[in-house]
Amino acid sequence: MAININHQADKIKSESDLILDAGASSNIDVSAKIVKNASDPVDAQDLVTKVFLETAISNVDAGGDADTASVLEIIENIRINAYVKSVDFVSDIVTGGAGLTATLTISTVGDPNRYTIDWGDGNTTTATTDSTPTHTYATNTGSPFDVNVTAFNNTGTGAGSSAQKLREDYITIFTGDPAVSFVVYDAPTGGNAITYWDDGDTVYFENTTTNTSGAVIQYTWDWADGSADDVINLDSVAGGVGGGRIAHTFALSTQQEVQRTVTLTLDSHSTATPSLLPLDDDASYKIYDTHTPDATSDITTGINEESNNGLTVTFTNGTEATIGSYSTYGTRYLWDFGDGTITTVNVGSNQSGDTARTITHKYTLLDNSVAMDYTGNLQVLSDHTSSPFESIDFVIHVEPDVRANISGSADTVSDRNGDNIYDVYDGVDYNGVNRALVTVNNTSENGDSHEYDWNDSSANDTVAGLTSVQHDFTGVTPGNYQLNFTATGTPDITAQTDSASLTFQVNAVPNAPGGLSTKTITLTDSAQGIDPKLANNFTDNSATSPVSAGASLKTNTERRYTNGTIDTSIAQNVYNGLSGTATAIVNGSADGSKAFTTSLNENGTFDSLVISDQRDANDSISSSTYPTGFFQTFDAKITKPFAEYSTGVNDQRIEHNATGNTNYVTVICDDLTSVPTIDLTSATLTESTAGSYRYISGIPYYNTGSPTLTLSGASLSDWIGQAYRDTNNVFEIANGTNSESTSGATISTQYKGYADLEAISYLTAGVPEANTGIGASGYALADQTINITSSSVKAVETLKFKANNVNGSSNYTELTNTAVQVHTANPTGVIEDNIPVANSLGNGTITEDGLRIADFVNATTDTPTITGSTDYTATPFTGAISVSGTQEATVRWGTLEHNTTNYSTGFLPVGPDRSADTGTQYFTFAFRRQVVANFDINITSNGIAGMWIAAPGTGVDNASGLNGWVECTSQYAGAGVPGSDTANGGNGADGCALTGADVVPTGSSINSSYTMTLGSENMSNATNNVVLVRVALASGKEITSISIGEAS
Repeated sequence: MAININHQADKIKSESDLILDAGASSNIDVSAKIVKNASDPVDAQDLVTKVFLETAISNVDAGGDADTASVLEIIENIRINAYVKSVDFVSDIVTGGAGLTATLTISTVGDPNRYTIDWGDGNTTTATTDSTPTHTYATNTGSPFDVNVTAFNNTGTGAGSSAQKLREDYITIFTGDPAVSFVVYDAPTGGNAITYWDDGDTVYFENTTTNTSGAVIQYTWDWADGSADDVINLDSVAGGVGGGRIAHTFALSTQQEVQRTVTLTLDSHSTATPSLLPLDDDASYKIYDTHTPDATSDITTGINEESNNGLTVTFTNGTEATIGSYSTYGTRYLWDFGDGTITTVNVGSNQSGDTARTITHKYTLLDNSVAMDYTGNLQVLSDHTSSPFESIDFVIHVEPDVRANISGSADTVSDRNGDNIYDVYDGVDYNGVNRALVTVNNTSENGDSHEYDWNDSSANDTVAGLTSVQHDFTGVTPGNYQLNFTATGTPDITAQTDSASLTFQVNAVPNAPGGLSTKTITLTDSAQGIDPKLANNFTDNSATSPVSAGASLKTNTERRYTNGTIDTSIAQNVYNGLSGTATAIVNGSADGSKAFTTSLNENGTFDSLVISDQRDANDSISSSTYPTGFFQTFDAKITKPFAEYSTGVNDQRIEHNATGNTNYVTVICDDLTSVPTIDLTSATLTESTAGSYRYISGIPYYNTGSPTLTLSGASLSDWIGQAYRDTNNVFEIANGTNSESTSGATISTQYKGYADLEAISYLTAGVPEANTGIGASGYALADQTINITSSSVKAVETLKFKANNVNGSSNYTELTNTAVQVHTANPTGVIEDNIPVANSLGNGTITEDGLRIADFVNATTDTPTITGSTDYTATPFTGAISVSGTQEATVRWGTLEHNTTNYSTGFLPVGPDRSADTGTQYFTFAFRRQVVANFDINITSNGIAGMWIAAPGTGVDNASGLNGWVECTSQYAGAGVPGSDTANGGNGADGCALTGADVVPTGSSINSSYTMTLGSENMSNATNNVVLVRVALASGKEITSISIGEAS
């Protein structure tokens, strides 16, 4: 089995995961094992096999036995990782010219960390850590060069710490790389370097090639013009470096630019790197020739036409097609047209004026009255020394033009939108100006005669000079009229005619704006009051009786007011503002007027008449319809303070004595400004329909059967003036104030109309009489029926009333002396005929609830006498039982209370008078069960005066010392039949509270369950299985809940 040795963990691990622990001595006996992977030590703690050691020693001295010291040095260098076995290297380049930079890549076996390189040219790089060192060979002297590399580890010593590699004649360096170049001059010596020249010129080339000194060379000059190449074998002759310039004259061309590309080649070089050769350089040069430009024109004479703004001439470029292009040679054409205009065209651009192309030019006379000759030519511009080359001159003759020029306008230019200076009107404006006149001005040139044709059937006007001409279009049919104007003359050589025209628009004067008869005015101030309508027998101050009783007084033209200043709308843009008189008419009489003149802005306030915006119709109505000067308009309205009107109906309008009248508007002035007042001083509220009462504790409440009440004796003041309010809700009947902590409405809000309120006649066809209810006594209302609610409520409250008129609503007035009692909701709390008794009490045969009984209604003591044979449930406390003068307690709104209220006055329905029923009051109820001896009384109260129970027909009747009653406020004696009469079977005490904790307290608040007992007696023995419970209440005391439950 082979075993791997882990020198770091001091353990031997087999390939089958066998681990041999070296233990505390860190020694492992492997003498009986085959040890592998120790033949190539790397770390300082690696094993060394005998074979490895012998090999290492043999490498130190391959010829024989190694010196013992050297062997030890090698072993030590191996141990400290400083052993260097061998070194080798290569260069990225081994030949090249002087200045060559070589980069070595060094490879080693072992652990060197330094390198020393002898480059062979006298330069050494010492102890560098870079295994890719570089070196530049500045000269080829001594080439080829040996390179010797030593690799070593500076932490090692002696044998095995370094290795060396020598490569002889490894780097070969030639002379510096030559660079071929040349320059051309315009002279054999001196002169200027050039890049172009004229065709036929001799030019001189200077060889400027580098790094040829001392070498045997050969050059070849290739002229690329068809001539033989020149071959140069010495730098000392013309064409060689330092041998002078070599001359050359290139082959001639004919009126044509050419380019020549000259090439200089270094064919051979005795000391340069052979692989570089041959080397060459070339350059292109431009050679310029002479040219003969040619220009021709389509005409040589013509007229300075106005329509063309001159004379247009077309020229053709006939220059030879061989001329060199601008893109290559920079060659251009220059067109000199002789009038100061110069145009340049790039040769070969194919633009106007280029070779074989045409170009146009317009000649314009600066003075159209003087003929002119213009002399020009075509030129070629190039880099030739004789440039520019010019064509033969051309001459263009330009004659003056006969030009018909006129301008004109209406003598009075219209400002109507859309009109212009050529619009006239067939009429005379209000300033007396004839608006049909036009004037035409003649500014023609070079004419001898001028004719005007107006095209309106009038005679033509012929005028020699340049005078202005006026024309009158009065009476012609509206439309467009074109003036045709002709000028004739011969200003130079050619006889000429020219014409011009103007079109005038003849318009009819627009129709006059609308007068007052076309205008409608309204009342702009909002009507005052709520839904006002006109009352009967109103005061009529008007001239036209414009409205009738019952008419709405909130329309645009009929409105009610009580104050302020009353304005009509503005009658706008009214004609005629030039003449006539505008007047405000109120109730048939003038109340302000204004007489108009031709002046503008005749604005102002004239009593009730307000005039504004008195302007020309062009400004006031529309500048698109009316030109200024024909019509004037004005705006008008009536403004009048309320105080200046008479109470009642007033009509008014605006009149113009020439253009009519507006409609009438009606102002109703009402002197009633307050809301109504309700007087209930003599008012009463009585029952008119009782319906079916609900009785609780003998007190009646309205319930079913549609009960109603009657309000009598109410009156209204400040109710109706000149107007009345259009509403069915004239008089409102609403809920007043709840009392006795009740809530809910005994009535729904009810409204009465005018007919409902009529007692003394004040309506005609349903319209109230004016001034009704005005004055100290007001208006006495008819009796008003009030419906009691059928909704589910239980409440007692007063009623309140409100009245409405055009000015608003009165405050509510409450009738406080009568409260209405309504109990339509199912009773809650303490319910006389439904006192809860637990169904689980007893044997389940009887489960009905308890009820109040009427048998003791006249009793005045705590414990009235019980009759054992009486079934007390047979006389329940229901219906209209008279309780006045009794000591019966009252269930009021679900609470059992001591009550001394007088319900016979101030309440509806009328109830009992309990005011004298002072002293202790009682509440007695009965309940039925079988097989019950003990039961709980559950009660919540602010304090009772006493509580007793009785079981008529049982032994308690005789055992009791309290007329058959036993006390809940005393404890049961513990056994037998409760009762103090021991002679009749009592246990000696009238207490029935089962324990001390069940004794019901008196005089203090309670909220608990108390267990009562019949002792050895049982409800099964009582007459009809009845038990009675009687509770006493003192003044101010009440019970909010009481029930019977199982004994706890």
